[in-house]
Amino acid sequence: MKILITGSTGFVGKHLVKQLKKLKHEIVEINSTNFTSMWNLEKNSIEIIIHLAVKTAAGGYCQNHSGEQWIVNNSINSDMLAYWADNQQRATMVTFGSSCGYSNNIIKTEDNYLKGEVEDGYEVYGNVKRNLLIGLRALAKEFHMNSHYLIPSVFYGPDYDLNDKHFIFDLIRKIKTAKDLGYTVTLWGDGTQERELIYIDDAVELIIACINNPDAPKMFNLSSGKTHTLKEYAQAICDIVGFDSNLIIWDKDQFVGSPSKKLVNTHLKDFKFTKLKEGLTKTIKYYEDCISNGK
Repeated sequence: MKILITGSTGFVGKHLVKQLKKLKHEIVEINSTNFTSMWNLEKNSIEIIIHLAVKTAAGGYCQNHSGEQWIVNNSINSDMLAYWADNQQRATMVTFGSSCGYSNNIIKTEDNYLKGEVEDGYEVYGNVKRNLLIGLRALAKEFHMNSHYLIPSVFYGPDYDLNDKHFIFDLIRKIKTAKDLGYTVTLWGDGTQERELIYIDDAVELIIACINNPDAPKMFNLSSGKTHTLKEYAQAICDIVGFDSNLIIWDKDQFVGSPSKKLVNTHLKDFKFTKLKEGLTKTIKYYEDCISNGK
């Protein structure tokens, strides 16, 4: 298949491109340096569009750059939907929502995604992702275009940007640094916040399964439905790197977001997700190798 991927140099994008090329698909890679080049492609020449491009970051970015997030991401999504409608109507689009699109005080099943207010601190990013879903549905209604909207938990695994401040990468960096330097380590919150991780290879496998299955759900949580507390994640990392978890200080005055982001696993109950220890071990090894090589 001929597949166009936006955000092809991001964490998910580069893993997905690598695997799709192994499977002999023809890949058109689109990123921030060549976004407009897709308009030069022949009309209706693309079979699948995987739209991953987004401007966001962890570590307070959503709270401190709300205007930028609204302008840039709504522009990216509007341009992408316009391109799809004008040039590649026959293509199926696969794109991501966000767990931030769910309201805090609601059971996080797909039917509840647009219900209630988006969680505090993520109003802009969550609503940008909701708007994308509304756009997909509008194009489906008027032009009968086909799409799949996946709502993921947090992805992790090797070959990530060492500057990425998503909680699991931040935990690995802080705990490993404290171990190497003999320091204590301060982490945000009280450690009871619940989060879910999806190993990157699992995410790629599920995305590819979606594009290969015409009967795949139009919208589904990309989730195992299993969460751990931040204390449990921290302890697992401590066990792998050999750090005493009693040296962790929990700062309860810092912003920690939702107490739980547990997504209900509605459609993936038979999928065998990578075990946490296995995924963390591979991710930590990647980090250690990068540090030892001076990256």
